[in-house]
Amino acid sequence: MLTLQNLSIRAGIKPLLDSATLTIHPGQKIGLIGQNGVGKTSLFKAILNELPIEAGHIDLPASWLIGCVEQEVTAKTVNALEYVTYGDSLYAQYSEQVKEYQSLDNHIGLVEAYDALDKIAGYLVPNKAKQLLYGLGFNDADFEKNMSEFSGGWQVRLKLARALMQRADLLLLDEPTNHLDIEAVTWLEQWLKSYEGAVIIISHDRDFLDQVVQGIAHIHNQKIYYYSGNFAAFERQRNEQLMQQQALHDKQKQQMQHLKSFIERFKAKASKAKQAQSRVKALERMEEVAAVQAMNPFIFKFLSPDHQPDPMMNIQDISFAYQDKTILDTVNLVLRAGDRIGLVGVNGSGKTTLLKQLVGELKPQSGKVVISKGVKVGYFAQHQIDSLHFDQSPLQHILSQEMAPSDQEARDFLGQFGFSNTQCLESIKAFSGGEKARLALAIIVFQKPNLIILDEPTNHLDMETRDALDMAIQEFSGAVILVSHDKHLLASISDQFWWVHNGKVTLYNGDLDGYLQEQLKAIKAHQQENKPTRPGKTKKELRQENAQQRKLLENKIKPYQQEIKQLDKKMEQLQKQVAECHLMMEDESLYESQNKDKLAECIKQQAVSSQALEDAEMRWLELEELIEEIKSEMLIVEE
Repeated sequence: MLTLQNLSIRAGIKPLLDSATLTIHPGQKIGLIGQNGVGKTSLFKAILNELPIEAGHIDLPASWLIGCVEQEVTAKTVNALEYVTYGDSLYAQYSEQVKEYQSLDNHIGLVEAYDALDKIAGYLVPNKAKQLLYGLGFNDADFEKNMSEFSGGWQVRLKLARALMQRADLLLLDEPTNHLDIEAVTWLEQWLKSYEGAVIIISHDRDFLDQVVQGIAHIHNQKIYYYSGNFAAFERQRNEQLMQQQALHDKQKQQMQHLKSFIERFKAKASKAKQAQSRVKALERMEEVAAVQAMNPFIFKFLSPDHQPDPMMNIQDISFAYQDKTILDTVNLVLRAGDRIGLVGVNGSGKTTLLKQLVGELKPQSGKVVISKGVKVGYFAQHQIDSLHFDQSPLQHILSQEMAPSDQEARDFLGQFGFSNTQCLESIKAFSGGEKARLALAIIVFQKPNLIILDEPTNHLDMETRDALDMAIQEFSGAVILVSHDKHLLASISDQFWWVHNGKVTLYNGDLDGYLQEQLKAIKAHQQENKPTRPGKTKKELRQENAQQRKLLENKIKPYQQEIKQLDKKMEQLQKQVAECHLMMEDESLYESQNKDKLAECIKQQAVSSQALEDAEMRWLELEELIEEIKSEMLIVEE
């Protein structure tokens, strides 16, 4: 097991952990949580021996292999399938030996290398890699592409797949759901549930943690507090602790009353729609976490729109293609005032392209988007963060907006998003991704939109900011279109789902759980359809490879067969010796006193020959079993 004993870690002069303790048992799955900057990633680095510890011990079994996602893709000239397959270090080692011995024409070494591959079931490894790639959204055409041909987001997926290929006793995953779509997140949940090793997962995705982990390690005040159960269990236990703090009582009571009134107001409408049931449950669940929310440093809300045209937007026959690939094909949609749209579909299906058409960043190649007069869009996407002025402060960003507030009003406004007076004046150049994302959200809120479009807003946000965003959108009276891999956020906000697939955008008649189960079935069906015993080969290549394998296996059998022939002769001689001893011992004269030494020698010879015969028979049986195993492998090759 992994044991952290009185562990202390610093980042420069900043203390992160102080005398922290935690124990991880074999096969245990733990969620590591805490606000951004508390030291979660630093703890991973300490476990990997990449960061020195100030005090305490990290005890790990010497035999344990630790798996993790590598930081950089070094082998950019290899194809995707080989890159992922070589995540299995034993397979990579023996496969390289095969290549080396083939180039040297070293027959003995080649047989030994194939034997080593056989012992680790190496013929199954490429297929396992393909199944991982299918699950994470790749297709057959991607397998032969060089790593350099993939975008940054898809390279992150390949690094994750390579990490999952490792034969690890302990797997460390830092925000594994970032850059995945919600369909791939659902598949990853299933994969991790069946993983036999121990796993520690850093994540701000509460639903993902609920599905995967059996314990929560919460870093707070430089300590690690362990809670048994999933994230929902942690919230209940944490809530009970906070409820006992009298200082929070009044604030929590006020917060809960506010939420209850909102729940009742929404419930009557939501209970009529099947697809809104998950949202009702999420809202009801807020009552349980109200105390946690009272601790939240981020409490903001979207301002009420001055007016809401209806319909807000009319999408008429829009089509869009890129490099001869159709992304959107004759799409027709209507967005009404107050609609809460969850936009779903696998990565690459066209969700972001559709959003860019709606906000005017891309023009349809045919058709048109008719936006009603008075619609004001607040659009959040990852490139919005990149468009911030990194040399300016948060205060300068707010003061540069239309209808700019006073200096103090701007500071008060930014305080709702967790920016202190000092941070308000600092250049955002050194800000973390989460801090930049909070500033981008603050600008959108300040602009007072009546339509909010959010494209993966949570990638850099910690759980507290996600919760604040969730609550702010719940109270927003305008329309919302959301793309997110955070199932909790998507389910709690969306009243209906637009499904982007095969160039079309259609209304999905069902809830999010139903949609995800359908997608998971489709992934599994695709995996079954593409499950060859020796993947990636033409029939001719398979015949050539099988012939080579048969020859190698036949050569492997020959020394065993020769040894069996020698044993047959030896056992025949030993059987004669034992029979002669038995014949002598039948002679009564052997037992007379004058033949005492002769009797002792006969008994000794009989015992030695009998033992040698037994040893030879055991070896003969072992060799026969080895030969049968090799013959079974030859049958597999022939199939």
